[in-house]
Formats: sequence, structure tokens, C-alpha cells
Amino acid sequence: MSHSNSTQQQTPSPSPSPNVSREFDRAIQAPSYNEIRTLIQTPQPHLIGIQQQNEQDEDSHHRDILTRVLQPDPNSVRETLAKAKPDSALTHLVSSYFDHSETTSHLCLTLVRTIDRAREMYNLVSELLSVLPSDSSSLSQPQCDTAYDLFFQFNLRDNPFVFPYFHTIRDSFSDLKDQIKLDRRKCRHRTRLFRNATVGCAICGVATVLIAVVTAVIVATHASIGFAVIAPFCIPFHKRRKRKALARLKQLDAAERGTFVVNHANNIDSLVDRLHTEVEGYKNSVRFALEKGRDRHPIQNVIKELRKKQPIFEELLKELEKHIYLCFDAVNKARLALFEEISLPQA
Repeated sequence: MSHSNSTQQQTPSPSPSPNVSREFDRAIQAPSYNEIRTLIQTPQPHLIGIQQQNEQDEDSHHRDILTRVLQPDPNSVRETLAKAKPDSALTHLVSSYFDHSETTSHLCLTLVRTIDRAREMYNLVSELLSVLPSDSSSLSQPQCDTAYDLFFQFNLRDNPFVFPYFHTIRDSFSDLKDQIKLDRRKCRHRTRLFRNATVGCAICGVATVLIAVVTAVIVATHASIGFAVIAPFCIPFHKRRKRKALARLKQLDAAERGTFVVNHANNIDSLVDRLHTEVEGYKNSVRFALEKGRDRHPIQNVIKELRKKQPIFEELLKELEKHIYLCFDAVNKARLALFEEISLPQA
């Protein structure tokens, strides 16, 4: 992911169409969306107070939330796949989809923690702006000194939005989608062959019976009767094969629909990129003030600039949160649809 290190004027994103806006508003008001948001934002009682003890506790907390939010949970998926009838190609594709969707959810949850760190980082600036006069030109030297010290602390923080991993997710889902499409074409071809074969067996069966009757009347041989007995077993055999192919096709369709969560990943990636640029703009402004020492004029100008940027930054954070929860919701719906298909008893 490439980012500009200089302050850039962000080009406003094009306004979404009314239909897209309505769908977006409906999605973020859905019970499943709110349930996911609540699960992620509400810490477990037994984890309160120990989350920041060390990295191991944080990882444990992360896995605990992921297990509760992700549906169906990874253990259920693995158990169901283990019980499924062996079909190496299909099992590999389905398993890959569940792995990719789990990785996407893991990255989304990691990004939620990144947002928390960004807010913590910007609390330094927010608290300062809340106590300074709205007219930055009236700042006193002691106030500028306080701002300078805070700028120094802020500049020591790393940009939290160095997050290139969603490119990997996009590439993984893109490759998986290509594999699924190829397998679907093959599967559709098989179902057509089985349909034609079933019709052929039926015609063959009717013709065989007629031939057997005529032959029995003329020569009454055992061979013709044996030939007539073979045809009835042909139709059930092809029907079973066709049902199996159709079941496979439904699983592939469900897996392919699930790959559309990559659209959410792209939206998230775009917002992360914008936030990264915003943070770099903040840091460049702060560095400019630090380079000038404790001179009041540059500090006053930077305070004025940060006041303008602060609402934009917070709005981007809120927008990113919404898209993360929407991505979780889309992943869960896709996983559940595919899980239902692989859980059905196969012919």
C-alpha cells in the first residue's frame, strides 16, 4: 500500500446513489449488525483489567472475541468438513473459503483495535483543543509551550494505519473465485451430461422392453430378457450421480457468493488509506511546528489547522467502524449459507 508522506487535500468521495445509501442505512440498522458491534465493543467480565497485562493476554482476548463473533465458529466448520464425504477438490475449495473468511474477520478485529489506538493517540490533541481558546491567534506563550510539549509526544507515536493486509485478502478471494468458477463450469457440464444420460437411459429402457417383447414372441430367448433387466438400474444410477453433482453445484454457488465480501474489504482498504494520509498530514503539521521551536506563530497556525482536521478524522474513523461491522456481518451470512449446504445429507 503506497501512502503520500506530505499533507494532501483529500478529494471528496463521490456521493453514493440514493439506492446505495438506503441499502447502507438498512444494513447498519439490522439486528445482526448491532449484535456484532455489541459483541466487539463490550469486553468480557473476566477479561476486564487483564487485557493490557501482556501480549499473550491481548491475543487471548482477541481469539475469544473472534470465536464469539464469527458464525459458524471455526471448530464447528472443521468438524463438519471432517464428517463430509471425501471430495478432495470441493473440500479444498470450501475449506479455503472458510480459511479466507476467518482471516478477513481476524484482520477486521485487529483493525478495530487499531482504531482504538488511533483514538487514544488523538485524545492528546482533542484534550488540548478543548481547553485552548477557539481563536488560535490569541494563544499565550504558556499555552503555546503546552502545545509544543504535546506535539513532541504526538510525534513520537507511529502511524497506526500501516495496514497493507487487505490487499492480500483481495488477491486470495480473487484467486479462489477463479477456481470456483472453473469448478462450477465443470460441474454444470456434468449435470447436463447426467440429464442427457438419464433421458437416454429412459429411451433405451422403453426400446429395450419393446425389443424384448417382440423377441420373446419370436424366439423366446433368455438373452433378450437379460438385456431388458439392465435398463431399469441405469436410471436410478444416473439420478444419484446427478443429485450429487447438483449438491456440489449448490455448495460452489454458495462459496462464490461468499467471495463478494471482497467488496467490503476494498472499502475498508480505501478508508484505511485515507486515514493513513490524514495521520501523516497531522504529523507533518506537528513536525513543522516542532522545527520552529517554541515560536508562537507557527504553533498558532498548526492549532488552527488541527481544529479543521479533527472532525474529518473522527468522521473517517466512524465510517471505517461501520464498514468493519458490515464486513463481519457479510462474512457471517456467507459462512452460514455455505455451512448449511455442506451440512445437508448427501445422496
